[in-house]
Amino acid sequence: MNGFFRMVDRTNQFVGLSVSHLYLICASVTTYEVFMRYFFNSPTQWAFEVVMVVCGVAWVMSGGYISMRRGHIAITVLYDHVNAKIRWWLDLFILMVTIGALAIFMYALFDPMHDAVGALERSGTSFNSPEPLILKTMIFVGATLYFVQSVVNLLKHLTGHGIDKSSELPGD
Repeated sequence: MNGFFRMVDRTNQFVGLSVSHLYLICASVTTYEVFMRYFFNSPTQWAFEVVMVVCGVAWVMSGGYISMRRGHIAITVLYDHVNAKIRWWLDLFILMVTIGALAIFMYALFDPMHDAVGALERSGTSFNSPEPLILKTMIFVGATLYFVQSVVNLLKHLTGHGIDKSSELPGD
C-alpha cells in the first residue's frame, strides 16, 4: 500500500513541479505582447490564447501536488481552536467532501472533453487555436490527478500509514 502511496505522491510532485515552469512562459509571452503592442504598435493574434492555455494547464495540473503537500488555502478559525481528535474528524470530513466534489466534477467533465477530442475542437478566433481541446482535456486530467491524490490522502488519514512529515505545514 505504501508503494502505491509513494507512486501517486511522486507522480503528483513531478507534475506539479514541472508545470510550475509554465508560468515563466506566460510571463515571457505577456511581456512580448506588451512590448509588441505598445512599442511597435503591432499586437499579436496569438498571445492571449497561448497565455490562457499555458496558465490554465499549469493551474489545473497543480491540484494533486498542492493536495499532496496539504498546501491549499484554508480558513482555520475553527480548526486551530479544537483538539487533535476533532481535527482528525474535520480532516476526514474535508477529504470526503473533496473526493465527492471531484467525482462529480470529473463526471461532468468527461462528455465535454470527449466531444472536444472527437471533434478536434478549436477556438474559432482569428488564431483558431486548439484551446478548448487542450483545456477541456487538461482540466479532466488535472481533476483525475487531484481525485487520486485525495483518495490516497484519505487512505493515509484512515490508516496512519505513509504520512510524510515533510509535506505537513509548519507548526503541524
